[in-house]
Amino acid sequence: MKIFSASAFFLLALAVASVYLPELYDMAFFEPVEKTHLLYSPVSRRFVYTEKIVGPIPPQSTAKAQDHHDNIAYRDEDGGWYTRVEFEKMLPTIYYKNMEIWGLLPLRLEGRVLDRESIERHRLVLELGAGEVSGRHPEIPLWPLLESNPKQARLVFPPNRFRMRDDAMEFVDADVNRVDEGMTSLFTGALKARGFVFPARSVHGRFTVLKPFDEGVFIVDARYGVFHVKRVDGQPVVVKLPLPPSIHTRQIVVAENNQRKFYGLLLDEAGGMFLLSCDNYRALPLHLEGYDPDRMDFKLLMNPLFYTAVYSDDAIIHARVMDHDLTLIAEHSRTMSRALPTTATHVRAALFPFTLSLKADPGGYLRPHVILGGWTALPGMAASLILFVLFFRLRGKKRLHALEYCAVALTGVYGLLILAAMGRDSFS
Repeated sequence: MKIFSASAFFLLALAVASVYLPELYDMAFFEPVEKTHLLYSPVSRRFVYTEKIVGPIPPQSTAKAQDHHDNIAYRDEDGGWYTRVEFEKMLPTIYYKNMEIWGLLPLRLEGRVLDRESIERHRLVLELGAGEVSGRHPEIPLWPLLESNPKQARLVFPPNRFRMRDDAMEFVDADVNRVDEGMTSLFTGALKARGFVFPARSVHGRFTVLKPFDEGVFIVDARYGVFHVKRVDGQPVVVKLPLPPSIHTRQIVVAENNQRKFYGLLLDEAGGMFLLSCDNYRALPLHLEGYDPDRMDFKLLMNPLFYTAVYSDDAIIHARVMDHDLTLIAEHSRTMSRALPTTATHVRAALFPFTLSLKADPGGYLRPHVILGGWTALPGMAASLILFVLFFRLRGKKRLHALEYCAVALTGVYGLLILAAMGRDSFS
């Protein structure tokens, strides 16, 4: 009975320790570091980046730190260092407001004259984080369908919301919490008339009134058909997208930008990313080599000259720059400073043979999982076992239980600390 109760206490303490000891270590020796910002310069025609330096500060960074901390690096792909102002001058389509203040607009690049108006007119940023991908975050399946022709200067939320039932697009009056049979019949009939197959797989849109106009929603049906649904003067307008049958849509990021050139981004189940054109809903592939939507954040930056696709996991960032026909011009990948190993990283790997993570993933779901430390934890486990034997021998305990040896040998510093706290007769 003594061994049973001691084992139960040990396992409970082990679970707690494997969560909080690594977290305490991280709080003491690490600080949150943002991802590297990797961009393409139309001035130097090279990739440039800025990031916070982890580890020793190089003298080149200190020499260039004229108006910023020297742990912030401004560099290019060839290893060059820049001041903040020099860096911003290489990215005039991003820092165009500073360019105007410094009297550098208009400027001539790639045979074009760019002023503030032309830069703003062609700027667009589309993003899809790993936690925003459909199915990876909590979602309330109840959406507003805005009136796309509000006959006034601003958009307004309607009094009802819709949800997708197994056989209907059901509208609910939000004021009285009652199904609106008329709207439900009207929009369900319009969908079925266009060939929509229930039940719906997903609904995509920008559910806000803080946008220049409303493009409605995109709904994916049971057979992966995609339907563009709008409310215009209270009536349904439904268009089935002429997408290739090989595209199984997983996510659509709706742009609703005044350019009206693209509806937004389309991600398919195979991980392919497309631009969804306003020209007959054409899906234009971006060809992102190595892109994994479940692990990587994605950003597409558009300007009057180029499109730059940037995607990254926690360690490596990739960038591909294309012309407006989506022809590849250049690409670059690099390991971010935040991922470079430091002394604290090596000590952590040796100290903790495993950790129990209770942190929420990028989508907001809590997914408890065990992270194994690998072979680098073996020296730490051996050192813990030696310290354990010495500790109890110095305290006068001549014989140790086999379970105690096994506990420390398998759990390292966790077992050492827990058994030290339990005392001499923990398993005796």
